[in-house]
Amino acid sequence: MRIKMRMAAALLAVGSLVAATGCSTGAATSADSNVTISFATWHWLEKGRSDRLWALMEKFMAENPGITVEKREIARKDYESTLSTEFGAGGGPDVFVVPDTYYPELSDSGVLAPLDDIATSLSGKLPAAAEQFVKDGSTLALPYELSPYGFFWNKALLKEAGVEPPTTPAELLAAAKAVKAKTGKTGFAVRHQMNEEAVWWLDFSNWPFGFGGAWSNGTALTINDAKNVEALSWFKKMYDSGSFAVGDDASTFRSKFAQGQIAMTIDCLTCMRTVTGSGGTVESTDVGGSLLPFAQGGGFTVVTLGLGANANSKNLDATKKFVAWMYGEEAQNEMLDINYPSTAGLSIDPPASMVEKYPWSVDPLKNLDKGESAVIPGFEAKTSQIRTIVLTQVTKVLTQNADPAAALAEAQKQAEALG
Repeated sequence: MRIKMRMAAALLAVGSLVAATGCSTGAATSADSNVTISFATWHWLEKGRSDRLWALMEKFMAENPGITVEKREIARKDYESTLSTEFGAGGGPDVFVVPDTYYPELSDSGVLAPLDDIATSLSGKLPAAAEQFVKDGSTLALPYELSPYGFFWNKALLKEAGVEPPTTPAELLAAAKAVKAKTGKTGFAVRHQMNEEAVWWLDFSNWPFGFGGAWSNGTALTINDAKNVEALSWFKKMYDSGSFAVGDDASTFRSKFAQGQIAMTIDCLTCMRTVTGSGGTVESTDVGGSLLPFAQGGGFTVVTLGLGANANSKNLDATKKFVAWMYGEEAQNEMLDINYPSTAGLSIDPPASMVEKYPWSVDPLKNLDKGESAVIPGFEAKTSQIRTIVLTQVTKVLTQNADPAAALAEAQKQAEALG
């Protein structure tokens, strides 16, 4: 299922957002209500972005003195498992970021409160990705952020190693080895461990997508497709190259990239903004960026995040009032500034100055029509189960030298057995 977006045409345009109107969310919260709503996201733990996001919360609270917003800080790697435990007990945060790969589970469980009234008020302003959060005609979440993946490199390290930015898997492998040999620095880093399973699935899907593969054809699983096997084989070559950041989780290798210790990575655009704004030695102008260095015509993952409200919230009116406020003109323009080069929740054209600040984002954003969701078409509700099966087999390839074709054939067999 390819995601079609409208942002590419706006890369060099200066745009504005028409204000959201008439967001009625039930009983109004009075100034003396004094209710507290919790807002859960891993973004609270991201340096730079968290401060600006909190400033936006303070703006909301100043305009709505009867409502207090409380942070719920959950590390990304623990996000789904933590929330599932809380929701299963009838609790959980009032409002929360909804990863697209987690949405099918949430929509089936009844945790998400319908946001139809808000969605109706935003008619014509929501991106195409909003369709992912509609079930049986009801909107269960609104787009919060869309972030495509790209290939990024430290310009100075590649120059020191005497290599050009790679455009093929063979060039990527050769460049990573050259960086290690000539500079002593790590050549390449991506997620590769089960302790980050939910987000590793997003990262790893770039490889099959980049080689022209897919997890299904919409009706049948295609896990053991030859293109997926080829992609995993190259991933294994990179892992074994001696120039791969083996054992580093995302937080670690991003910090190392920011300090000039890693030459190349595949990551989402919002993550690279965080890396280059973290106060390390590597700044935005020190980074190059492009589409993935795989086969011509290959795709890449787009991280699609929604914003949802807990149907079991004791303060659902206040929660929906907060959600409606977040999709107003001022909040959405601020969210674009906070997120870019990822999008905000609505279709907003970024100012040219914003585009120029992150030149490594231009190619991925121009090619958003190649972006794909890591939710498996035709198997949406089973994506999390299939994810575990596939990545368990990938781990065996990486750490036990299992044959890639045999491993994906076993994953195909186990996934099909789910029924």
